[in-house]
Amino acid sequence: MSSQKDLFDKIQKIYQKNPNRLNIIEEQIDLDIQMNYFKRSGMLKKQVVTLDEVLAKVPVLYDADARLEEKRDILIMLASFEDIETFRFLEKYKNEAVGEIKLWASMAYRESKLLLESSLLEDDEQILISTGLGGKGTKLRYFICLVHKNEEFFTEIQERIIRNELTSSMERHNAELESFSVENHLIKLFLLVPINEQVKDIVNDVIDACEELGNFLDNHIIITNVRAFSNDEISQIVHEHLREEDLIGIDFIDDEHSLGLDDDEDDEEDDDDDDDDDIF
Repeated sequence: MSSQKDLFDKIQKIYQKNPNRLNIIEEQIDLDIQMNYFKRSGMLKKQVVTLDEVLAKVPVLYDADARLEEKRDILIMLASFEDIETFRFLEKYKNEAVGEIKLWASMAYRESKLLLESSLLEDDEQILISTGLGGKGTKLRYFICLVHKNEEFFTEIQERIIRNELTSSMERHNAELESFSVENHLIKLFLLVPINEQVKDIVNDVIDACEELGNFLDNHIIITNVRAFSNDEISQIVHEHLREEDLIGIDFIDDEHSLGLDDDEDDEEDDDDDDDDDIF
């Protein structure tokens, strides 16, 4: 995989040329599930099946006793067909589904959507951007945690300084604040930041303001789009001096008509003990 800087540079070039090529998985889905989806998708696409054969399996999706793995494979296979009615079914099913299958349904919906868009935009290769925290439109979601120096509680004035500078910086970078919570010596944020903007620019504006007006922030600033951290994990990062500023994980897949891993990864066995049996 390319370095984070290479990924960002490539995204910037694509965005400047044609932002419509970029497709973000908006839901918050664990990266392990996402990668297992891509891996299983690549394996199943080696099979030759018809749409009618797959549609005959659809009732299994509504069977409470059916295995998750079987439902997952049906969704993946449905997403492999360039068919508008199948896309509409996946859109409907992801809204109805509950539990873990809902995550797989969301992934299948995104793949189906990308497949249809690719067929309509023949000259523009579509790119799927995948992060653990997802996003909205052309904005990626980030979890950010600011820590008070010496683990002291934030005062009302300090909180106001952070809020004011954050609001000002977000306006400059066209970002959105989804949540802002103060938990004693921690301030946790969820931000939506445009693909063509660097989230660190926003955070640095806040840090600079805090340095000028009291220098009350700890050196450990957490920025990630992989997942939110618990208070215990944040404490471990601070006390063990683990650097998490660069934990900004983005994967994106160039794709003309399908989502799949490279051939050398497709041949690996599935992680699930009982998933390797083909169901079609």
